[in-house]
Amino acid sequence: MEVLSALEEGPSARRVLTEALDRLVERGLVHAMPGGRYRLPRDQGGRVEGRFIQNPRGFGFVEANDGAGDVFIAPTGVLGAMHGDLVEAVARPGGRGREGAVTAVLKRRSPMVPGVLRARPKGSWLEPEDARIRGPIVIEGDAVGRDGQVVVATIERWPSHVGEVPTGRVSEVLGEPGALATEVRKVTVREGVEIPAAPDVLEEVARLPSTVTAEEVAGRVDLRALPLVTIDPDDARDHDDAVYVVARPDGGWDVTVAIADVSHYVPAGTALDRHAAERGTSVYLPDRAISMLPQEISGRIASLLPDEDRLALAVEARLSHDGTVTEARVIEAVMRSHARLTYGGVANAMGWTDEGSPAPLTDEMRAMVTTADRCSSTLRAKRQRRGALDFDLPEGRVRFAEDQLTPINIVQSKRDAGVKRAYALIEDLMLLANEVVAETCVQQGLAAIYRVHGGPQGEAFQRFMAAALALGHPLDEEVVDSPRMLSDFLRSLRGTPEARVLGMLLLRAMPQARYSEQNTGHRGLAASAYLHFTSPIRRYPDLLVHREMRRWLRDPEKRTSTEGLSVAAADCSRLERRAVDVEREVLDLYRCEVARLHLGEVHLATVVGFGSLGVYLDIDDPFLTGLLPLESVAAGSWEADDLGLRLRSSRTGMIFQVGDQLTVEIAEISLARRTISLRLAGTAKESLRRAPPEREKKGKGGGKKRGPAPRPTVAKRGRKR
Repeated sequence: MEVLSALEEGPSARRVLTEALDRLVERGLVHAMPGGRYRLPRDQGGRVEGRFIQNPRGFGFVEANDGAGDVFIAPTGVLGAMHGDLVEAVARPGGRGREGAVTAVLKRRSPMVPGVLRARPKGSWLEPEDARIRGPIVIEGDAVGRDGQVVVATIERWPSHVGEVPTGRVSEVLGEPGALATEVRKVTVREGVEIPAAPDVLEEVARLPSTVTAEEVAGRVDLRALPLVTIDPDDARDHDDAVYVVARPDGGWDVTVAIADVSHYVPAGTALDRHAAERGTSVYLPDRAISMLPQEISGRIASLLPDEDRLALAVEARLSHDGTVTEARVIEAVMRSHARLTYGGVANAMGWTDEGSPAPLTDEMRAMVTTADRCSSTLRAKRQRRGALDFDLPEGRVRFAEDQLTPINIVQSKRDAGVKRAYALIEDLMLLANEVVAETCVQQGLAAIYRVHGGPQGEAFQRFMAAALALGHPLDEEVVDSPRMLSDFLRSLRGTPEARVLGMLLLRAMPQARYSEQNTGHRGLAASAYLHFTSPIRRYPDLLVHREMRRWLRDPEKRTSTEGLSVAAADCSRLERRAVDVEREVLDLYRCEVARLHLGEVHLATVVGFGSLGVYLDIDDPFLTGLLPLESVAAGSWEADDLGLRLRSSRTGMIFQVGDQLTVEIAEISLARRTISLRLAGTAKESLRRAPPEREKKGKGGGKKRGPAPRPTVAKRGRKR
């Protein structure tokens, strides 16, 4: 009655109040006491903000922006939050680390949800494709599309409490399940990477000047006479870096790396800035790019197109003969690209490869590329001496028919040594520019977002060392503290059958590179300070660094507040992971589509890992990863060794070992499950190595004693630096 009185409500509101208090008790925000009394928890916890990650079983986590770890949310504490929402939560210490409850939804996820339409005479609903999305989503009014089709529902009424489901309307019909275009669109919509630009964003773009004006050039260093060139992949959609390298008489080099000044066109606090921050990075699919920025900016206004004046931030560095930076500065500049070159074209023109067609290099360009190549080699050797790691893991690249729509093959990218050399030339110069800017930010105390990467960790690294020993490549314990020794070890493996396996194990033993407002160094590059500066067209952290550099160049005495920088860094890391996951999943879909063309074919495949469903094998041409179900080989239990290198049948003694080569047939394709199923071909089963089968042991209850479940050791593709 005291609460009713405080709320100035009469006895008629007692039932509503009691139900509300009961819900607060369920969520742990209020404690019930005898006699119809309530109190706040003694430890009310602190308030945190972050993304809500739903688990299909009802509970969830808040990826808190305070850097103190995730907050466990029990099913009763979810409130009306949906997977991907930005929420506020109360967090307190608990048995699972931090526990709490959602107190408010601050910003809703994308309202677009793909799934299967269930159309019935008395009503329709959508079964979300993502099991983490609260469903079903009730379709209001007449449903567009047929029962069983894949559609996109746009949520119009969001849930306000745990038991409520969202409602919406069908906004797009994607097609029948299992079609490549349908499945790809499902992924991009589900993850929110392909949302149209809002009207206010397009209005800001329309107001941007189409050419560089005299007013914009004023005060900038004029580099238009410098013969800078861009070198990019054949299918590059944007061009954000140009380079020029000249040799000095003392054996060193003068290097200029000019980067598109995107920050000039995307000021902080604008609709364009919000648009870029929500995307975080461009997403590169086999058939197209989903740009972080509208194409008018990324592909035209800011892009370093040949023979066009462009605004840039440029790094000028003077290097000694061994690649040491002796002088460096960052400048606001105006520049003009003198040529748009490609990796393949440069490699062919320089005689590094016979693949593709040669680029039309002038004598001056050819001399510059030769000089840049020598400088690049010196920089790379210097990084290797200090302990930079080069995993060199293969990645898949889709080749299309002449219509540029139909996938016909998957090949390993950067396989040709000459093209790889051209890639390395640009990569080395970009790494140099990033390190120069990072060192500048550290020395000047600027508010920057760094790219950080820790060293090998714990049990995973011990497993890597044990695997190296088992495969005949023993390592000393001190290698964990010696970047140089680890780098030398990786290089010593090149060309050996174990190189890929050990490279993947080492990669999994290291934390993923991420963004942080604190500089803790980059172990993978063996750099004391590193950040991303060279791709502001496609990465938001680069854009943030550009803004800070421009501010400092114009007013070195002014200091920028670091407030909100940790949240921005966490968001950039999260959105990068999202982009990587989307790119991998879509590539898996294309792999399945290419595999359809090879159904029934027999190929030589290499064992790359084990999972709960079977053995994973790689086929080189086409470059596919397939699953060999264990039940198709032998019935009974299978046991993995402690290193995850071997899988053994306890009944037959058959053994699969990572690195083994087997003859397999491509047996079945499922786009819906993103899987390529294999079966052993010919006499492959008989050729499997064998160990004596173990007798079944019985426990106290008389049942069979099973070995440990196979450890998931499926290879993941290389991580971005």
